[in-house]
Parts: sequence; structure tokens; C-alpha cells
Amino acid sequence: MADTPHDPFLPSSNPEVALLQHELSEAYKTIKALSRQLDKEQHRHAETVRAHKKTLDNLAEAGRERSALEHDRALWQARAEAEQVVMPFTIGGLTIDMSPSEVQAIRKAMERLYPTGANSGDAARLQAWNSALDPLED
Repeated sequence: MADTPHDPFLPSSNPEVALLQHELSEAYKTIKALSRQLDKEQHRHAETVRAHKKTLDNLAEAGRERSALEHDRALWQARAEAEQVVMPFTIGGLTIDMSPSEVQAIRKAMERLYPTGANSGDAARLQAWNSALDPLED
């Protein structure tokens, strides 16, 4: 017989021993193939574990970024709301509270209604609207 299980066996003249040697040799080949397959599966498992950990880390980072963005959004929203100063506008005894964005929208609408290139009456009306809206934007 050989010294190590991986070395080929010396042929035997006894048919039963030769058959057992052949079966043993086939068993070693099977063990070697299964060992390679096990190594591949262990590497694949290790890669899956690494990918899972990386995914969890990415999800945690995305959650932290989302929280930070929500916090920043809340700050900017509070600033925008604080800057949204409401100005009173009186027309014929009626007082209307308007924000600067509403004043700007009215100004644009009046500019569309009374274009400056048309006739002098429209330009005068636009000038009247502008002079009425100017104090509200200051």
C-alpha cells in the first residue's frame, strides 16, 4: 500500500484487495471533489455575508442622510415661513394681508393686463398699481 491516501495504490494480485483499493481510490477522489465544492461554497457564503453587511451599512448611512436632510428641510422651511412676512393692504376700507410672493404675483398680473408698450392710459394704470404695491415689498 502507499504511504499517503492520495498516492496511487500498488496493484495487488488478490482480486478482492484490488477491488477494495480501487473503491478506496474512488472514495479519495470523491472526498477531494467534495472538499473543493465545500471550499467554493464557503467562499460564496463569506461573500454573501460581506455583501449583506455592506448593504446594512449602506442602509444605515442612507437613514442617517435622510434624517439630516429632513432636519435641514425643517430648518429651511422654518426660515422660509419666518421670512413670509404678511403685509396689510387696504383697498376701499377693506384690509387684506398679503405676503411678498402674493404682491409679486399681483404685480406680474398687472403687467400682463397693462403692457407698457400699448397706450398711455394702460401705462398710467400700471404705474398706479406699481406705486400702490411698492410699499408692500419693502
